[in-house]
Amino acid sequence: MMEFDCQTIAPDSFTGAIMAVEGISDAAVLLNGPTGCKFYHGSISEILLPRAEYLDPLYYSEEFYFGQPRVPATYLDDYDYVFGATQKLEKILPVVAEKGHSLIAIVNSPGAALIGDDLERFIKNACLPVPCIAIENTGFSDSFAAGFQDGVIQVIKKVDPRPGTTQKHRVNLMGLSIFHHHWQGNVNELTTLLNACGIEVNTVLCAGTTIARLGKLATAECNLVIHQEYADQLAPFLNDRFQLPTLMPPVGAPIGFEATEAWIRDVCHSLDLDPGPAMAIIRSARKRSHEVLNRFNSLTGLPKGATFAVSADSSIALPLVTWLYNYLGMVPVAVKLAETVDCFVDGLNAFLHRIDCADALNADMAGATPDIVIGSEADISRQRLAGYPFSGIDISLPAASHIHVVEKSFMGAQGTLYLIEKIINGLFRGM
Repeated sequence: MMEFDCQTIAPDSFTGAIMAVEGISDAAVLLNGPTGCKFYHGSISEILLPRAEYLDPLYYSEEFYFGQPRVPATYLDDYDYVFGATQKLEKILPVVAEKGHSLIAIVNSPGAALIGDDLERFIKNACLPVPCIAIENTGFSDSFAAGFQDGVIQVIKKVDPRPGTTQKHRVNLMGLSIFHHHWQGNVNELTTLLNACGIEVNTVLCAGTTIARLGKLATAECNLVIHQEYADQLAPFLNDRFQLPTLMPPVGAPIGFEATEAWIRDVCHSLDLDPGPAMAIIRSARKRSHEVLNRFNSLTGLPKGATFAVSADSSIALPLVTWLYNYLGMVPVAVKLAETVDCFVDGLNAFLHRIDCADALNADMAGATPDIVIGSEADISRQRLAGYPFSGIDISLPAASHIHVVEKSFMGAQGTLYLIEKIINGLFRGM
């Protein structure tokens, strides 16, 4: 479910818990709730991590699925809210268990959590051949990050990975969900840079992984964080349970050349490896960007001096704003933060003060009239309603209105080139 007001469209902990489980390729959410809570999550999870090869709604017309291959639901009605969902739960569990999943998570909608059905009892009495967990309370109106991390933790407790022989230079990527825009492209780009330095990516918790891969997470040497907002509770849990340390690079997510280089250096220093091969890849991307920007600037004088607005989590906003100003010479006029971590907020605040743009933090985008808006599709659409000309680049929250065929990334070397391409073409069209 989503929270709506005139300024904010943001996922909550309910969506976070669902995406944690649906981000595992062979796991499934069984939603104990009404159909109104089912259709969005069933649709977006299949868009973000496709599983079905055949999407004819008639093929999924059986009870509980309602034409969608994902997130079957008990379709609670007023009777169920009074007398409980016992009969529907007893009927739906065997149906979902027959679908070949390696794990099923029964997730209560916020309303269903108030009924008081004992989900653990239903699971026990069902005697299913598939491991099941019950997420009875997703936190109601807590943040997406909180619900996501809680969902991941409950899955790991159920999978119960056994300590194995630690494999040197093997890592887990953490702090990323399938709900992050271009998640697959970002994972592949960072994996390319890590592999170049001799680092193996074991699994991603929980974006595109499998139950079997999660069972081997304790064989990694450490965890590498991409977005700290989505790992601050998960990291201490993994350390306490598996003595698995976590590296949280202080620069934030690897966005822009400088932050990507710093991220790679921190990782390689921690693992006692040479970052040189990855740096060579980044230098090649820098050369390409210099050639393109030099030509564009000679014709237009841009992007230097163009204004921009950013709406994103703090781990994205800090490196992005820093790179746009330092590398492209662009000026921040509005910076809006979603999920936050204190160190990144403090770093961003200090940077904006240093460049005399302190008023940009939390400034109203509509009043700032930026040339470029970087954020979610909702932020871009809201800015368009203000009637000012600008170019939008969506990097946060899934953009359902655009079908992406070519894989994209906005992290790492290739991701930085992608952002440059979007920025200069947006500025060129706006001239």
